[in-house]
Amino acid sequence: MFFLDRLDLDRRFRLLRREFEGRGVSEELRGWSFDSPPVEPPSRSVLFSVSELAGRYCESMRDIYLRRVLNVKPPPSVKMARGVVLHVVNREVLSIVKRLLFSGGVKCGSELVESLLPMTGSVVDRAISEAEGLLASLGEDVRAQLKGEASAFFRFLSVQAAARVDQVISKYPHSDVDSIVSIAVPPVVERKVDGSLVGLSRELSVDIYTPFNAIADLKTGEVREFHPYAATGYALAIEAEEGIPIDFGFVIYVKIEGPRFVPSFRLRYFVIGDELRREFLELRDEAYQVVSVGRDPGKPSKCPDYCPYYTVCKGERI
Repeated sequence: MFFLDRLDLDRRFRLLRREFEGRGVSEELRGWSFDSPPVEPPSRSVLFSVSELAGRYCESMRDIYLRRVLNVKPPPSVKMARGVVLHVVNREVLSIVKRLLFSGGVKCGSELVESLLPMTGSVVDRAISEAEGLLASLGEDVRAQLKGEASAFFRFLSVQAAARVDQVISKYPHSDVDSIVSIAVPPVVERKVDGSLVGLSRELSVDIYTPFNAIADLKTGEVREFHPYAATGYALAIEAEEGIPIDFGFVIYVKIEGPRFVPSFRLRYFVIGDELRREFLELRDEAYQVVSVGRDPGKPSKCPDYCPYYTVCKGERI
């Protein structure tokens, strides 16, 4: 994570480990307990994406009913497009940095940034095309807005990557390229994991997987209380597939605003403890009940206007 300070991360995780030592995680709530309740899913014939369960904008789970029973997709929005675009830019920067370093054509940070910056336009165009392919065609004004934000994000990450590479070379002047990449570049981004053992999709994509027994989820919108559920779902899936503990999660909020368009970050750290695990599993089981019964659970007492289905439920566009 080019934009995260390693010393700050070390301090945060030291505190989290102390909290974890006091709380622990019950064995029955680890992902590898997928063959017994409460981790065992009600059915493995219905698999949910983590975002379906973790995005609890709708308290009554009418969003699950609309999507799964009536096959109604939420109307595309600028927020959704921004999320896809910035995730693609983050993924592309890391892939390109690794490729350039391993190719041997780049020896230091200044050469790296000189190679990266001319790619800004092509990477941003690919990111916007991917968002349009997943959602819908974007208007010119929205495209221009997202291009500006994505370009700023790409340039920021490029400069941070170059600085990180130079820091590693300066500290370890005799290191080979494999060592430089392993220290300077985030270990794994968009790691694939099969979540079917715990009732989740077969090809989940974890934003960032770290050697701290931790996973990170990148968010491009406002802070919501339910955001830790996503890391919890991924933790259960990785534990089920790999048999290794995932104890910590953090959410990285990215915001890019004028006039300087320098990205700002806010981090939220937490132990993926028993309470989060139980709540996530209850959401999974409740969602399964909605789908298996096929009955409209109705609107919640309050519908937040930032819910992706707000206009659908408000106008009953079904």
